[in-house]
This record gives sequence, C-alpha cells and structure tokens, in this order.
Amino acid sequence: MRLHELTQRLTCEGLIEGLPTTRMNKSHLDSLVAKYRAKGPTIPFYLVTPVETPIEWLSEKTYPFGSPAALPGVTCIGRFRSLSTGEHDPLCYSELTIIWLQCEFATPIDASVLEEIVGLDWDALASDFEI
Repeated sequence: MRLHELTQRLTCEGLIEGLPTTRMNKSHLDSLVAKYRAKGPTIPFYLVTPVETPIEWLSEKTYPFGSPAALPGVTCIGRFRSLSTGEHDPLCYSELTIIWLQCEFATPIDASVLEEIVGLDWDALASDFEI
C-alpha cells in the first residue's frame, strides 16, 4: 500500500473568531463522511477517529456557543493504492481513501495515525479497480 494522493487543509478553516466546540467538530467530521458517502459505494473511505481535546474556558460564565474543544489542526485526506501482485491480472489495483486529523501538515503522517492505517484490514475496506 502506498500513498497515491494527499490533500490537506486546516481543520478550523473558516472559523473567524471564537473557539471550536464539540458541535462544530462533530459537524466537520460528519461533513467529511457525508462527502465520501455521496460518492457511492465504489469509492471506499475510512475515517480514523480523531482525539478531541477540551479547551479550558477561563470565564465564570458558560461559553455561549457550546463546549469548547479542539480537534487536531490539520485535516488530511489520503488516497492509498495497492498494486496487484497476482499473476492472473497484473493490471489490477485496490484503493482506499483514508481521512485523518493530525497536529502538523504531513508528511510525515503522525505515528499514532500511521499505526492505525497500517493495521487496517485492507482487503475488507479497499475496492478493486483495473488500470
């Protein structure tokens, strides 16, 4: 399996002021999943569940927009491909889009994320294609 294409953007891109909240974070992740579900079952994807970290709100009043929490700062979308090693059809490959969040722009891919990616059941998640 090799990284074939990588797209990255800031996770809180578009947040002009204030703090990210658990509701905003859920919306961000839900929109990523919805975007890939809309592409149909022939474009498989996997979301590595990110760690959400509470943000301490230093006021006596409750934060007015929800519970402040941060996701890792960079959203990464990688298209991974594995070429066929079979003798019957050397022009076949399998592919899986993996979505993850990490603190810095990749590469390298964050070690904990990479560990999860390497541990995925490729045969169960990826789809086969012909060149």
